[in-house]
Amino acid sequence: MYKSHPPIPEPPALALPLQRTFRLVTGLGVWKSTLLFTALVCLVSLSLTWAILRLTGHDSMGSGFYISLLVPAPMTLITSPIIFALIIALEKARHEAHELSMTDTLTGLSNRRHFLRGVQREFSLAQRHRLGMAVMILDIDHFKNINDRFGHHQGDEVLKAVSRSLAHEMRATDLLARWGGEEFVALLPNTACEPAFQMAERLRHAVEIMPRTGPNADQIATTVSVGVACAKPGEALSLDSLLQMADSALYDAKRAGRNQVAPPPPSIAQANKDTGSSRFSPLVAAS
Repeated sequence: MYKSHPPIPEPPALALPLQRTFRLVTGLGVWKSTLLFTALVCLVSLSLTWAILRLTGHDSMGSGFYISLLVPAPMTLITSPIIFALIIALEKARHEAHELSMTDTLTGLSNRRHFLRGVQREFSLAQRHRLGMAVMILDIDHFKNINDRFGHHQGDEVLKAVSRSLAHEMRATDLLARWGGEEFVALLPNTACEPAFQMAERLRHAVEIMPRTGPNADQIATTVSVGVACAKPGEALSLDSLLQMADSALYDAKRAGRNQVAPPPPSIAQANKDTGSSRFSPLVAAS
């Protein structure tokens, strides 16, 4: 059972002028942008010098022409590449921070936070447009034994291998995430119950037959148990209830011997009657 964590703040976006500068610099390149910016600064400097000379009663610019160029041009040519490079680095760092906040660093899958955002959005769309959807929770069988016998490094390799196998089978419209520990969760938008069970069986089989690597690969038999829950089009069902049904189905699969897919509880009404909140409730409420 996993505890709720405080939400990670979004990396702040660059101010609008910096965003526009970033798009310009990435489009033209640092040096072309520097030359363009230098030409613009020189033009402004010439215009201001000419205007000041005219206001003070001078008919010609004389040496003011050269002064208006010699002062800003070298400084702009020196400082602009540094400034532009810093803007690019800042935006790249912001983008990487955003990706890290949405990605599980070990497996490369979406993390719990990203999944909850996606499932909330898809759940709202499904209710608005009366579409079906399915959720499945997958748990690696006897994962603690793998860590205890072969070490956490081997356990990490199993997690990565399972993640690759699951991701390979998922559709482009599906959302797969690592929920925590050895547990994964998947959202199948606009999916009826029967296709959802077929997908769950395909995922279970993919993990069972996946190639095993590592020094102890021949001693590790990796399987997953899968719990599936689906909401029919127009069905009045809360997101927490749907996750609770999938969680209950997962435990049914575990109790039945593992390495299998379990259907959801027999009636939605019974799931909605359950007293108390599921282990997902605090996380769903906070997302």
